[in-house]
Amino acid sequence: MTLYEFNALDDEQRAAVAMQGNFIEVRFEKELRVALYSHPNFFAEVFYDHTTNKIVRCRAFISLKPLAAYIHLN
Repeated sequence: MTLYEFNALDDEQRAAVAMQGNFIEVRFEKELRVALYSHPNFFAEVFYDHTTNKIVRCRAFISLKPLAAYIHLN
């Protein structure tokens, strides 16, 4: 699947496809948990509201720049 094909899906389908990828990491953004998955042609993030246990959005990208949010420098 290409990034273009992924973005043409509806919200529910994007989340389902995203979670079929290889899980990489989770990060926290305010009240949301953001899970990162890799696919052969793109990365996908699934944003979960842990207070309601619901997916609130999903996005995909090919740039490496958004991956910086997952780097932990201690």
